[in-house]
Amino acid sequence: MQAIAEVVSSSVTGFVAQSLPEHDSKPVPQVGLGSFVRIESDKDDIEIVAVVHDVVTEPFDSVHKTSAFGLTREQLKLEQPQIFSLLRTDLHAVIVGFLRSGKAVHHLPPRPPEVHDFVFAAEKMEIEAITRSFEFLRLLTAVGSVPADELLAAAVREAALHQENEKNFLLKAGQAFSQLFRSDYDRLVSVLRKIRPES
Repeated sequence: MQAIAEVVSSSVTGFVAQSLPEHDSKPVPQVGLGSFVRIESDKDDIEIVAVVHDVVTEPFDSVHKTSAFGLTREQLKLEQPQIFSLLRTDLHAVIVGFLRSGKAVHHLPPRPPEVHDFVFAAEKMEIEAITRSFEFLRLLTAVGSVPADELLAAAVREAALHQENEKNFLLKAGQAFSQLFRSDYDRLVSVLRKIRPES
């Protein structure tokens, strides 16, 4: 499987990873808010699983500042292709557990990922394993850089896409949220609406 990013900063609670450049022959899979990603840790023989809570694109340094050109992306690629090489996209992710020999462990890993470890999009079996318990929701509520309710809903929507029985998973997620927000009915209703906005 192709790596999507490389860790540039890490802690036991989360990490920042710089997206790897795309190649015409092998486009890098896209991830966004609520996406599940994993890191293989050789040191502990585990796979760390995390949820993306922010995606930031900015210049590599303070010297090269971005400016508006008034051109479409296609026009920019033709007339100013070099500007894209001056930008970096960082994935900010919160760790929600790890897998050891395929078995999910629903707490933080003993050590953070190593800087320069590669980040991969989590596969169906890995997402199913880590979301079998809804303990991961508690870790997501601690994220402060984005509205936590948006992140919770996005992660559940993403996880539901990888379940054998999506309807049953969403029902159990609703029950987990009712426990998590049992003293805040308005917040509970808000999160549930964000999970299924069309309902």
